[in-house]
Amino acid sequence: MFSDLVGCRPSDINIGHLDKFNNTYDSFNATLSPLNIILSELKQKITFNQKYMIQLNAIEFQDIEESDIGSYDTTNEIFELYCNQSEPYYERDNPSLIELSNRIVNPDDNPIEKAKKIISWIAYNIDYNEDMPSQEKGALWAYNNLEGDCSEYSNLMITLLRIQGIPARKVTGFLISNDPSIKPQVGDTWTFRASELSTNLMGHAWVEYYVPDTGWIACDPTWDYFNRIDFLRLNLNVGANFFFPPYSTVSEFLNPLFSYTLGSVFEYDYRITITVIESNLIPSVVSPMTVLIIIIIVAIFGLFVIFWIVKKAKKKKSF
Repeated sequence: MFSDLVGCRPSDINIGHLDKFNNTYDSFNATLSPLNIILSELKQKITFNQKYMIQLNAIEFQDIEESDIGSYDTTNEIFELYCNQSEPYYERDNPSLIELSNRIVNPDDNPIEKAKKIISWIAYNIDYNEDMPSQEKGALWAYNNLEGDCSEYSNLMITLLRIQGIPARKVTGFLISNDPSIKPQVGDTWTFRASELSTNLMGHAWVEYYVPDTGWIACDPTWDYFNRIDFLRLNLNVGANFFFPPYSTVSEFLNPLFSYTLGSVFEYDYRITITVIESNLIPSVVSPMTVLIIIIIVAIFGLFVIFWIVKKAKKKKSF
């Protein structure tokens, strides 16, 4: 990762902070003149560039046997962070959600079986609503209304898992594409932009739940991905809250990741450009040139076979 902040000393840039949810983040200090507020025509600009090299993988957790699943240690901090507490959007103590969770699963099911039944219930019963407001509604709202977007799908799955004593947390970020057939190839480029007026970022949320001796397992209830995740998503934040100064916590997906002194006035232009520099994926769409080459090869092979058959038939006639 490379960082560059125009107009600031290197000491103003702090890279690699770590919060209690194991998120990493960078921070920098910059001061704009008050004239920027008083005289709108004298606008100042700060440009902050970062470059990352990221490897995206499709991950699947298959064939987890009963013997592979260990015992939960409920004294672990994981339970304090991701299981025990009822909190906004994750109403773990709500009687309706408790009844639902216990109705979906069997008491003797292992954590994998419980997670599978819960995600199947959500995928079958919750309708996706693409017109949801940006402010999330939470698990109870999703259950009462049987609809939501990725936040509600994730909140409901997390809460139903926590009721079963299974630690679960939300992952938030954005999608490179919402077309699962896309196979990124070397040279492919995507550009995303966000300002105070508009954005083309496809913000998304999904789920990880914890299984002893296996670790955190990714699921996406919105896409009905059980124990797997694809390579089309970039996660920006793991856990319920993301620490960002000067506030103690800022909840969920931040777009963009800025904090500033209260009362200040500014405009922002946040851009992300993604370029594929290496890929081992087979293209989902074959180019016309490739199709032509395949046809020519097949035709040549076919002519060779015909020639061989005719030649062999002539030899038989000579006898």
